[in-house]
Amino acid sequence: MFHLVFADKVTPLRQTLEMGETVVGRSATCDIIIDDPSVSRRQARVAVMGARCKLLDLDSTNGTFVNGEPVTEAELKDDDVVTFGDIPARVEWAASDRLALTEDRELIASEGTVYRPLGPAAAEQTSGAVVATVDGRRLLKMMSEISRTLVKPQPLLTMLNTVVDLALGSIGADRAFLMLVDEGTSSVVPRVVRSRDGSSIERATVSSTVVSRAMKDRVAILAQDAQSNTWLAGRESILRGNIRSFMCVPLWSQEAVIGALYVDNPYTREFSSEDLDLFTALSEYAAVAIEQARLGARVLEETRRRERLQRYHSPAVVDRILADSGEGGSQMTAQEREVSVIFCDVVGFTTMSERLGPNEVARVLNRYFSRMTDVVFEHEGTLDKFIGDAVMAVFGAPLDQPDHAARAVRAAQSMRRALRELNAQHVGEPLEVRIGINSGSVTAGDIGSPKRREYTVLGDVVNTSARVQASVCEPGQIVITRATRDLMNDAAAVRPIGMHSVKGRAAAIEVFEVLDDE
Repeated sequence: MFHLVFADKVTPLRQTLEMGETVVGRSATCDIIIDDPSVSRRQARVAVMGARCKLLDLDSTNGTFVNGEPVTEAELKDDDVVTFGDIPARVEWAASDRLALTEDRELIASEGTVYRPLGPAAAEQTSGAVVATVDGRRLLKMMSEISRTLVKPQPLLTMLNTVVDLALGSIGADRAFLMLVDEGTSSVVPRVVRSRDGSSIERATVSSTVVSRAMKDRVAILAQDAQSNTWLAGRESILRGNIRSFMCVPLWSQEAVIGALYVDNPYTREFSSEDLDLFTALSEYAAVAIEQARLGARVLEETRRRERLQRYHSPAVVDRILADSGEGGSQMTAQEREVSVIFCDVVGFTTMSERLGPNEVARVLNRYFSRMTDVVFEHEGTLDKFIGDAVMAVFGAPLDQPDHAARAVRAAQSMRRALRELNAQHVGEPLEVRIGINSGSVTAGDIGSPKRREYTVLGDVVNTSARVQASVCEPGQIVITRATRDLMNDAAAVRPIGMHSVKGRAAAIEVFEVLDDE
């Protein structure tokens, strides 16, 4: 599977390239939408056919580039950088598609086979031996590279590639594979597949038994293996060409084994015991660096989620969303919810704006939006959006609130009181609002393009709430529908104001005015 990885503030945004053709561009009809003026409406087409990925520029205005070179057509490889207009993206070919952990490899026992226990006790016994057996220049060179590359903070994927680069360079391996334990499933997942000469590895196999033993028993292994194939028996020349000399070491940090590092060479370039010592030393530093990068990624992701959620929800609700969903994502997935929707609109603001300068308009709106947002959050509502001078708020999503109608009504009363206080505190023309509320079933969740998504609610309930506010409410009124009245219980005193027709609905709806609670 191929991916395009875009830089998106603190975390990369990964877009999967499905089998077949994917169109990239600015238009809403594209499969991958890049909302940037440097990108054409239809910028490029990417075609994935098995293990091949081809790019075709669609006569874009600012061109498409691969690794800095303008292209009309190109075959994409793992780690290529494609620039659409001014927007770069890295090509990622999933390591799990190219490396299989299999039983279809047999260990060849020989005098050169080594199983070396690792861990605190083993380290005390062998640390001096490692220094004594490893060539001093090789060790010094590797330690210098480690100090230069592994100690600095890096994104996780960059760190994994750095570790593999060190393994290929310091050990002189032909191929290197890095596998990590998936934190969700606890399965071992290939993360990096690399050859020393940069050639593409389309399919490779590693003994699952060897990897499992290295991780379970915490041993470094040096041996040879061959792909099982009974018809090769007796054909020594063919068999020897299929033999690999390999080393496998666990990656463990503190008490947890987080993965394994595996390198191999053709039979003609066997690894030595000295290579294993050097490889083991590298793995110990690599495990610590990878775990730090993982921690850094978790912190950045938590920060990103929290910052995003705080645009819509109060801090208390944000904490509950993150706690309830673990990763803070499931609650934001589009799903059906029973909610109450508030539309609060300033009366006559367009006319008022004509009399005020732009800066004064901004100041008035900022004060108004800030206070209304505080009120919504005080009642644990969700701030859906600002629409001109209107506020749209939702109760009952993303978290279930059985009393969403009562919360919405009480919040509307608080909004009306807060506006009176705001008018009393500031000199100038006072603001008046109309507030409409409706309740029912909506689709709630993250809606939008791959490059820009926002939490919102969609459905007839939303439209009706907006139209009640616009066509039924008088200045200063809070008007609710029968649906909200039936759900709110005794949250507030109301007065029936009859049946009203609103745009977009064939039948009239029954509405009520919410009275002051003072």
